[in-house]
Amino acid sequence: MGLALILAAALAWWLHKRGELLPNLARLGGSGVALLLALKLLEGGHLLGAGAAGLAGAWWWHKRRPRAGALRPDEARAFAALGLTPGADADAVQAAWRRAMATAHPDAGGSDAAASALTAARDLLLARQHRH
Repeated sequence: MGLALILAAALAWWLHKRGELLPNLARLGGSGVALLLALKLLEGGHLLGAGAAGLAGAWWWHKRRPRAGALRPDEARAFAALGLTPGADADAVQAAWRRAMATAHPDAGGSDAAASALTAARDLLLARQHRH
């Protein structure tokens, strides 16, 4: 059981670093509980119950999967910050960032926070395009 906890912590850390832990928390939690229940039932010799718990976990994992092309909340905020629609390509992201930075940059009367937020939005959207 200790090894399972170490592996779960490593998986959680890895997902957190990729920014996928919170959006998938319900999916991971439900499947993890079903898996642990299946292991406990298997350990006690209850093969039918372990199989049912395993199938329930697989069903939960499949049912809670993200839809293809679905936006994460941070991606939706990034598109909104740059005034773009979700179908924008890399060139459109760069052009929107340049237009927004013309007024948001501290040298143009904007603030450091606004310029940093726009740059973060641009970087997130460009990284999203490389993933897809």
